[in-house]
Amino acid sequence: KVRLQLGIPIQVLLAEKAPSLEDAMKRLGECALEFKYDGMRAEIHKKGSKIWIFTRRLEDVSRQFPDLVELVKKGVKANSCIIEGEVIGINPRTRKPLPFQQLSQRVQRKYGIEKMVKEIPIQINLFDITYLNGKQLFDKPFKERRKILERIIKPIPDKFQIAEQLVTKDLKAANVFYQRALKAGQEGVIVKNLNSKYQPGRRIGYWLKVKPTMENLDLVIIGADWGTGKRAQWLSSYILACRDPDTGKFLECGMLGTGLTDKQFKEMTEKLKSLIVKEHGRRVKLKPKIVVEVAYEEIQKSPHYNSGYVLRFPRLIRERTQDKGPEEADTIQRLRELYKSQGKYG
Repeated sequence: KVRLQLGIPIQVLLAEKAPSLEDAMKRLGECALEFKYDGMRAEIHKKGSKIWIFTRRLEDVSRQFPDLVELVKKGVKANSCIIEGEVIGINPRTRKPLPFQQLSQRVQRKYGIEKMVKEIPIQINLFDITYLNGKQLFDKPFKERRKILERIIKPIPDKFQIAEQLVTKDLKAANVFYQRALKAGQEGVIVKNLNSKYQPGRRIGYWLKVKPTMENLDLVIIGADWGTGKRAQWLSSYILACRDPDTGKFLECGMLGTGLTDKQFKEMTEKLKSLIVKEHGRRVKLKPKIVVEVAYEEIQKSPHYNSGYVLRFPRLIRERTQDKGPEEADTIQRLRELYKSQGKYG
């Protein structure tokens, strides 16, 4: 009996990961495939001329995206609605998608917003609707919600448009679409159950995300942070580093804080405590000795790490110290090669 209220965000429906496109197609049969964009999930509320833009974390970023507010006013043919899409940053020179890390500068910006609008222009790809002119649409099947969305959107090419979609049960056709998404510089595809209702905030298999798996890396832990709360006695965030063979130094390329159980955090803390060479607040500097195999979603450029790169969503696969020393860790050159192989960013 709970009713949606315009201006108050809700948790969005989340996708779960599928091991492969074939697995996703087997699970869903005839389905809708859409590009998976590397951007900011946007929940857009419209009530007359009043527009709200909310992030997946329910943060109101309407002020940071005045250009998106204007696009909604021009491109939505409805008095009131709640629609969803993915906002991506566009390189103004190459017209290729920018990594989310650059778009996030706009999400966090409180001042100089007009300048950021020019430096990081956006495109939104819309894919769902949950409310229209006083009616909730949660119980309508996805294929019907998509048609309703198409009826109320007046596309503005390359700016305000509906997500590319293919409805099929043919794996070969699905794979062609998947490869086209990757070639366009997107993350992969979302495979959607055509008859699914909209359930906020739950990963229940209605939507499956398929992305290419990047090659795992062997990296060295060179620092860590003491945890908080129940992890206060453990080192629970680890600074990862690759090797620079020219200088012999280790260069930071991300932080790892997931993929370990409480038991593993405890065991890793015991190993790392003896390697502490400096401590400042919660941060500790470590002697480079522990090598770990790490999986991740992609590599992005980053000014925050001295390697110039950062692993997105790194997670521990296993410790390699028994069979690999720090001098055998992956090099900065390897990171550069893998970054270029993604072929995503202009």
